[in-house]
This record gives sequence, structure tokens and C-alpha cells, in this order.
Amino acid sequence: MDLLLLFPIVISLIVASSLLAHFFPLLPVSLLQIICGVGLSFFIEETIGLDTEWFLLIFIAPLLFNDAWRFPKRELWQLRAPIIANAFVLVFVTALGGGWLIHILIPVLPLSVSIALAAALSPTDPVSVGTILSRIKIPDNLLHVLMGESLLNDASGLVAFKYAVSATVLGSFVMHDAFFNFIYITIVGALTGFLLISMIDWAREIIRQHGANDEIMQVIISILAPFLIFYIAEDLEQSSGVVAVVVAGILTKLRNNADYNASFEFNVLSETIWRALAFVLNGTIFIILGLELPHAYEDAIINDQLNLVTGILYGILVWCIIFVIRAVWTYINEYISYKRNIKTNPKPTIVQTMIMAFSGVRGAIALAAVLSIQMVSGRVFPHYYLMVFIAAVVVIFSLIVASIMLPILTKLSGPVSTLPSDIQLMNQEADFNLNELGQKERQYKYISETEARIFQLQSGIQALKFQLHDSEFGGEVVDPKQAAIYDLVFERQQKINDLQLKSRLPGAKKLAIREQDFRVIALQAEVEAIEKIYSQKKISAAVYHANMRGVRWSLRDIGHRRSFSFQWFLRVIRRMMQMTELQVSRINAAQAKKENAAVHRARAKAGIKALAGHLEQQTLGKLDRQAAFNTIINYRSWLSRIKASKRFNRNYDALILAFSLTSIDAERDAVKRLFETHRIPRQLGLTLLQEINFAETSALSANGS
Repeated sequence: MDLLLLFPIVISLIVASSLLAHFFPLLPVSLLQIICGVGLSFFIEETIGLDTEWFLLIFIAPLLFNDAWRFPKRELWQLRAPIIANAFVLVFVTALGGGWLIHILIPVLPLSVSIALAAALSPTDPVSVGTILSRIKIPDNLLHVLMGESLLNDASGLVAFKYAVSATVLGSFVMHDAFFNFIYITIVGALTGFLLISMIDWAREIIRQHGANDEIMQVIISILAPFLIFYIAEDLEQSSGVVAVVVAGILTKLRNNADYNASFEFNVLSETIWRALAFVLNGTIFIILGLELPHAYEDAIINDQLNLVTGILYGILVWCIIFVIRAVWTYINEYISYKRNIKTNPKPTIVQTMIMAFSGVRGAIALAAVLSIQMVSGRVFPHYYLMVFIAAVVVIFSLIVASIMLPILTKLSGPVSTLPSDIQLMNQEADFNLNELGQKERQYKYISETEARIFQLQSGIQALKFQLHDSEFGGEVVDPKQAAIYDLVFERQQKINDLQLKSRLPGAKKLAIREQDFRVIALQAEVEAIEKIYSQKKISAAVYHANMRGVRWSLRDIGHRRSFSFQWFLRVIRRMMQMTELQVSRINAAQAKKENAAVHRARAKAGIKALAGHLEQQTLGKLDRQAAFNTIINYRSWLSRIKASKRFNRNYDALILAFSLTSIDAERDAVKRLFETHRIPRQLGLTLLQEINFAETSALSANGS
């Protein structure tokens, strides 16, 4: 069948299967798409030639980039230990131990072939996991571990699979070569993803600065990024394109979260287009699996003279082996974690262990790996068709069992709870007058666009400050509420500063200079705080030197106007250097984290105290008070995050959404007021209202993803 004709048919089947899943929610949409693929195979005689590199480039690269982009950064870092253990150690245990058991229980498969099959099936699939978990609710920590390991375990699984295939073909296997090659492709792949996405972001920012602000073009560049990164990593460097794409996706999320000047229209467009692209790619993967299944059955069962029941039992047996290894590993891992810190870590339960075990759904990666070895060194790979059939049975059976068991297990686990946040801000609060630029009556009819935007943002800040004063008026400390308000005020104040500087408004340059002066005062206070806490022997030498170096970097950066991408790049590099320094110092990781939190808290308090003391000693004008307000808000935002509990949960995220909408409503009312009083022209009013609508949609989309 012609590929151009096949494409709309596949899209139609994806839409049809999604509609069926909507009316029959108990059936996973992935299973329905496999069934659609099987039905389509009766009308297509030939098989689809599936090249591994092509499959990974077209399907896996963008999907992993999208999943990594959406993954919550705090949870990824906080759960790094179980995620890394599942993504690497569990994969190799499954490949070697599972392969050995498969060989014993299915003697028709040689040991090297059994290891190759187990390695292909060892990674969980983010597409399949997302398909199942989108319809049920499991504890957040389990969900984040599942999503995190499914992003990172593809590289380890594919490397193990590659060497098992080589051992089958060559008849030999060198362990140290495999180990060092794995280290190489992982490290080089991660560095490639980091450098290339930094260069792409830098290029996009330069393009925007030169007036090419077309959001559609910017979205297209972001869509092309994973394809380019994957191709360069795989074909030019012979490293892991999967690792490179995952790192690039995570860094993209970190950068977008930090960029307070990001276009809301770009956020909404990229969210919509990426969601549509992922929808199509996800469905196509499972339809391809359905297309290949009848051909695999014909060649594996009929040609090898095995009956259908035996082939299915082989597949179920392989799934049971992988399931048992995952369940035992999960319980042991959770039990060890519990024993290390009985006070904070929950005791492992059988129900949660089973949730993790049944959630290990297999999918696209297993299919791509097994189908890629049809011809190796010019000859058919041993037992190739039986491997394909078993892999297909494992994928389908894991989907069915997970769809049945997970809803039952989640009900048995009881209600899903969220951990409380604990932030306590200093009661010290100074009263700062808002910059009234744009609020005064003008002698001329229209104010400028910059003044209108500043007035809009200041209205949002005013609404947020009312919420803050209300929470403090009653004497009740609502920590996540204060943290969310400070972060949102700081973000909007930075936008105002940039608008003033770019438009060269009167006093803008002086305001920036005064902010730099206040920043120097606060940083000098930070140095004294670090010296004091170190002299009291409350922190180690490694933590002391890392923090002092960070403050010196900040002092050195004052007065330099760099692009956001370059500044963010420097920040990441410096953070990595500090982490490396702490690692080589051999200080205990938990102790270093505790000491860092203590010294950061002392630094933030010292900065606020120094600024407040400076204000009390002098009579300052409105410009100075505005500069002080901007600087203290920065420290308040930092302090709120420092004093958070180590699991900063959805209470904060929900409040960010609620207060964002409060601020957006105030900004919308401000623009309407400007328009109704004839302070801005009609076209500018429509443009500002459209941007506000984009901001609202972006906030709602971010909260729902």
C-alpha cells in the first residue's frame, strides 16, 4: 500500500480508537490501537520495513523529549535515587537474571538470545505507562518514579540488548568493553543534549532579539530540536541519542520555568502542537505493533511448527519472569530505603509494591529493539520471529493486566495523600509604594505601550499584595500561600524592570543602578553570614567554599547585561561545578544537603536584614524604595523556597495557579479600564487582552499537564 494512502488511514484509526476508549474507559486506548493495527494487516500483504534508527528518530526522540519536558523537575531530583536504581540497576538485573531464567524455562531459546529478549523487554515504556496512569490515580511518589525511570531506562536497556545481540552473532562477550562503552555513550549523550539545546535556545533568543517574534516559527524550531539532537548524538558521535534527547527535554523545562519573559502565546501554541504530535505518534506506534503481529505469528508459530497456545504461554511466562523480578526488586529497594531513615521514609507495603510491579508496562522500545534485528551480518537472527511474537504477547498482556489490576490496587491503597509544606517567612515587612508610572493622569490622550504594560503588571502585583496582607492581617502563617505570592510578584517585577530598561524610560537606568547597589549590600551581608556560620563550625569546609564561590560569582556578575540563555547556561555550569566539588570532597550527601539548606537560610535572612537596616538608617526617595522592594522580593522568594519542606507538593502548585488567575483577572480589568477611559488605542487594547488570554490558557495548561 502506498505510504501516502496509509498515513490518513492510520490517523483515522487513531481517532476511531480514541473515540472507542472514551465510551469504553476500561479498555486502554493502546490495546484498541493494536487491535486496529491487526485489522489493518489483513488489507496489507507486505510488512512495514522498520529500521531501528529510523523508528527511534521519528517516534521515540520527540516522544521522550516531550515527556522529559513535561516531567516535574523537583520530583525528578528528589526521587533521583529510586529512579536511577530502577533505570539502570534493575534493567541490567532483568536482562541478565531474566535472560537466564528464560533460557531455563524456554530451552528452545539459547542463552544469548534469551538475554537479548529480556534486555529488549527490560525498559518500561513512557507511552504505555502514561496511557494506563492517565485514567487512574496513584500516589505521587510512585507516579514520579515510574515516569522518571521510563525516561532514563531506554539507554541502559538498549545497550544491554546491543551487546546480547553481538554475543549471539560473534559468539563472544567482553564485559569491560560493554561497561566502558555504556559509560561513554551515556556521558557523551548527556553532554551533547546539554550543549545542543543550549545552543538552540541561544539561537532562538537571538532571532527574537532581531525582531523575528513569530511564535509559530519558534514552536517549529522547538519541534525540530529533538530530531536534530538525536541524529547528531547517534550518527555523528556514536553516543546515546535517547539520553541526549531526555537531557535536552529536562533542560528545556528548567529554562522555560526560569524565563519570566517567555511568550505566553508561544507556551500555548507549543503545548497544543506538542500534544497533537504526541497523540499521533503514540497511536501510530501501537498500530504498527498491530500490523506486525500477524506476520510475526505466521513466521514464528506456523513456520516453526509451534501451536498458538504454546507461543502465547511463552509470552505470558516471559512476562511473569520480568514481573517477579520487578516486584522483588521494588520491595527490597523500598525496604532498604525505609531502614536507612525510619523516621521519614514510609514502611513498604505489598500493595504499593504490586502497583509498581504492574505499572511496568512494555511497549514501543521493546518493539523497536526486537524488530531491528531481522537481518544481522547478512543472515536472519536466530529465533527472530519467535522473539517478535513473544515481545508482542508481553506488550499486550502487560497492558491488559495493568488495566485490570491497577484500578483494584489503587482502591486498596486508600486515598492518595499529599505531604504538607512547611515554610515560615520572617514577619519583618516594609511598606513600599508602587511605582506609579502609567497610573497618573496624562495631559495627552494616549499613554505609550510600555506604560500600558507596566500599569497592567502593577495592577497584578497590587492584587497579589492584597492577598499577602490579608494572610498576615489575621496573624495566621499560611506558608505555601506566602511562597506562591512572593514568587509571582518577583516574576512580574522583573518584567517591569526589563520593560523600563528596554524602553529607556526616565529613571529606569538609575533604578537598575540602585538595584545593583542594594544587591551588593545584600551579597556582602551574605558573605558575613557564611563566615559566621563557618566560624561556629556548623558547616564543613566544602560547603563553605562552594557557597563563598557562589557569592563571588554573583558579585562579579553585577552590572553585566547578558542574554537570558547565556546567563542561564552559566548558572547551570556553575551549579554543576559546585555539585562536583561537593562530590569529590567526600562529604556525606545528606549532610551536605542539610548544611547547604542551613547556610542558604542564613544568607537569605542576612540579605533581608541588611537591606531593612539600610532603609532604616537613611531617608530614601521613591526610586530607592522601589529598588529596595525589587531586591527584597527576590530574597523573600528565595527564602520561601529554602524553608519549604523537601517535598514541595501540589499545595504550592495549586496556589500558584489560583493566584496567577487572581493576578491575571486584575491585569485584564486594568487593560479594560485603560481602554474605557481612552488611555490606549483600540488595537493595543485588543493585543494586550489577547496576550492576557494566552497567559490564562498557559497557566491552566501547565497546571493540568
